[in-house]
Amino acid sequence: ARSFSPAHETSAMAAMIDTSLKRKDPEPETSAEASVATTVAPVAVGTAESRGQASPVGKENAAPNDKGKGDEPGAKRLKSAPAGPAVVRKQVEYYLSDENLRHDKFFSEKIASDAEGWLEMSLILSCNKMKTMRATKEDVVAALKDSKLELKEDGSAVRRPGNAPLPKLEAKPQHQSKKNSMHAHDGGVVAGIKGVPAEQSWMQVKEQVKGKLPEKVNLWHVSEVNDKGQCFLVAPPFEGDVRFFEGLEVELGGVKVKAEVCYGEQLQQTLKTLPKHIRDKREKESRKRQKERNRPIVVGSQKFVNVGALRGKVKEILNSRSDGEALKPEGTDFKLIKALLGFHPKGAAKSEGTTGIKVAKSPQGDTRCFFLLKEGGAEEDVSMKKCIDAVELNPPYVTVEKSKGEAATPAAAGVVMAIAGAGEEVGKSTGVDPNQDSELAAKVEQAKDEAAKA
Repeated sequence: ARSFSPAHETSAMAAMIDTSLKRKDPEPETSAEASVATTVAPVAVGTAESRGQASPVGKENAAPNDKGKGDEPGAKRLKSAPAGPAVVRKQVEYYLSDENLRHDKFFSEKIASDAEGWLEMSLILSCNKMKTMRATKEDVVAALKDSKLELKEDGSAVRRPGNAPLPKLEAKPQHQSKKNSMHAHDGGVVAGIKGVPAEQSWMQVKEQVKGKLPEKVNLWHVSEVNDKGQCFLVAPPFEGDVRFFEGLEVELGGVKVKAEVCYGEQLQQTLKTLPKHIRDKREKESRKRQKERNRPIVVGSQKFVNVGALRGKVKEILNSRSDGEALKPEGTDFKLIKALLGFHPKGAAKSEGTTGIKVAKSPQGDTRCFFLLKEGGAEEDVSMKKCIDAVELNPPYVTVEKSKGEAATPAAAGVVMAIAGAGEEVGKSTGVDPNQDSELAAKVEQAKDEAAKA
């Protein structure tokens, strides 16, 4: 028998650990994987999904070759149950729709480069949303069976109906994903005007904007026009101020220019250039609006101390139900969700034909959401976030009504004052102290009693 010293044992164990670690090194990509990555890599930056483009069934980071950017979260998402044909169809139809292709340079160029307008199935399946749904080529072919989209016989590509012409590419609209973006201008709108003609100064900008502002609203600050032809201005808060500046167009030196409300990094950089007293004004007004907003609201027949409490209640309803469990139509939870649906941008259309509401896993991944049960057995998921965002933009505040007692008391007091006043007039005209007039005193006492009872 051979004996080992502690030193030998340590060396052997280190060798074993080193060997096991080496076995865990990532294996090289297969030729097929490398082919897909090579095909997509040069244009991944241009995809709508890689830029955070919204889609009908959710938001994704769809650079097809983004394996180095979060393999673990992607793997977790892929554990969700495969999506149904309706969800797959909806997503693929979105990819080839005017709505997406208007901003999706990647898919637009791929379709345009094919003489017959085909888009390879492999490119569609490489999108993260399709991976999340665990959709295969066979799933897409089956899902598009009744779709207007056209499929190649072998299912290797898909194209728009009748090889429809592509929409003109446009710049992607600015989407603000930050939760507090809707309140970024509570203290007053900060907007920029670009393309100001060289001969025009901030004074001309101020005069043109001032002429379109609501009555009694004056600009707080207008910056100098910089070397890029940009001028920034700040206005006090007023009803509909953000919408006003989003649609504002003025004419400067014969050229029409549009205003653009500042958000994100642009807003932060502009705020740094403002005089301190203007920044202080905005902060003061912002705190004032926040305080006003933190008031009780009513949705349906249920009251909440603020929008945050409503959001918490909706989350509680989701978490307290098991997958597939329907809300009881006579219950308060059902009534609340149904009332909230009225705030959804497409609430009327979504509510049509609804017979029930249930909680189930979202087709977007490892989350849960509400589904509207329709006549005929159909189901449609609905975003409560959109509903609550709409509530927050235009809160249904609780209306404080005076009680009958509060309303009656002033009236009764008025009677007392009227009678007392009459007594004083009698005293002045007759020279008799009204308090000594027993009849008038009785009437005064009676009115006081009625006021007390009210």
